[in-house]
Amino acid sequence: MSTIKRDQISVGGLVTSFLSAGSPSAPPLVLLHDGAWGGSAEASWINVIPTLAERYQVIAPDLYGYGSSSKMVQLDVAPYEFRLRQVAALLDTLRLEDHPAHLVGNSFGGAMALRAATLPWFSWRVRTAVSIAGTGGPYRTREALAALSHFDGSHADMLRVVRLLTGQFPAIDDHVELRLRDACNPGHYRAVAAAGLATPFEGVPRSPDDYPQSLRTVRTPLALVSGRQDDLVEPDWAHRIAEHAPSCRVYEIDAKHSPNISDPEATATLLLTILEELESDAAAQDHAAPGTNR
Repeated sequence: MSTIKRDQISVGGLVTSFLSAGSPSAPPLVLLHDGAWGGSAEASWINVIPTLAERYQVIAPDLYGYGSSSKMVQLDVAPYEFRLRQVAALLDTLRLEDHPAHLVGNSFGGAMALRAATLPWFSWRVRTAVSIAGTGGPYRTREALAALSHFDGSHADMLRVVRLLTGQFPAIDDHVELRLRDACNPGHYRAVAAAGLATPFEGVPRSPDDYPQSLRTVRTPLALVSGRQDDLVEPDWAHRIAEHAPSCRVYEIDAKHSPNISDPEATATLLLTILEELESDAAAQDHAAPGTNR
């Protein structure tokens, strides 16, 4: 079994801590964690990584604001964008700029994976993209946004948050303790809470966002994993997004929002199947239209 290592890089004074496993000669696979309180690469992926590392070079960063990475937020751009720049810097440091990576994310991380495929400055880095319960912005329920927006710092309230993500599962107590540990890191609470801070300028028009219509021009093979018991997003979110994406597969499973946490073995097995199917789609596209333009 591949050993999971933790390393860090520093770019412009900002630290990115990340987990890695698997052979450096294997295709790169980037795992993007959720954005809930106490989120981190370890919280989302620690029990999924060993299976994936049998076939891929797995890289799982703590996104800015989370885990052991810098507690930085950039409030004048979309929350996906500055963290994708973090991922790009990490891939460049690891000398993977010429090796398009598979992106797999859960919740906020899944939204990042989908958005990455629409951004010209990042999309050439993406071989395939898989979102588990991450919509890219729309189709989240109002009740979910309200329920996940607050956290009082207690064990009981973290248990509430985790149950929203996973429901009950055997290792839930250990997972709650893990998230509490990272939620207590200096700067984490402020970094996560900052995006929801009200201002006197809420009526000022925002820059237009053409997502998910922007997926119409995306040729990167995409996959959406939807849990039938997921109360945090609208039931048909995956099919509604797939209507806009010409190269998209939808997988429905019996799970809540974060099966990578509650059932990591089954999720890892499913991801291997999905990635194999998407890689076949990507290879077919390569054969039909050889050459890549950045």
